[in-house]
Amino acid sequence: MNEKVDVEIAGRRLMVEMEDLTPFEINAIANQVNEKFTEVQGAYTKVADTAKLAIYTALYLGADLYKLKQADSTNHKAIENTLDHIGKTLEQTLTAIGTQTTVESE
Repeated sequence: MNEKVDVEIAGRRLMVEMEDLTPFEINAIANQVNEKFTEVQGAYTKVADTAKLAIYTALYLGADLYKLKQADSTNHKAIENTLDHIGKTLEQTLTAIGTQTTVESE
């Protein structure tokens, strides 16, 4: 069963329950959201509507998530390419050793 956690974001207290997350993780996420909200609030000083600031915050967090996913995809492709290169090099080396062993045996 998930535990309810009391968090504060943008000066508002909320009881939050999130599946598969510990209270520590929920608090860490809430702190990140609160930090981003404060950052957005500082960038949009003329916006007094907290609902709009919350939407801007969600957009910025969405952009951060998008960038992380893009970086993860790029890293995954780089790892696949590296593994392919290692595999081909190993195959070539083994073929060369096999050819060399066959020539030496004759």
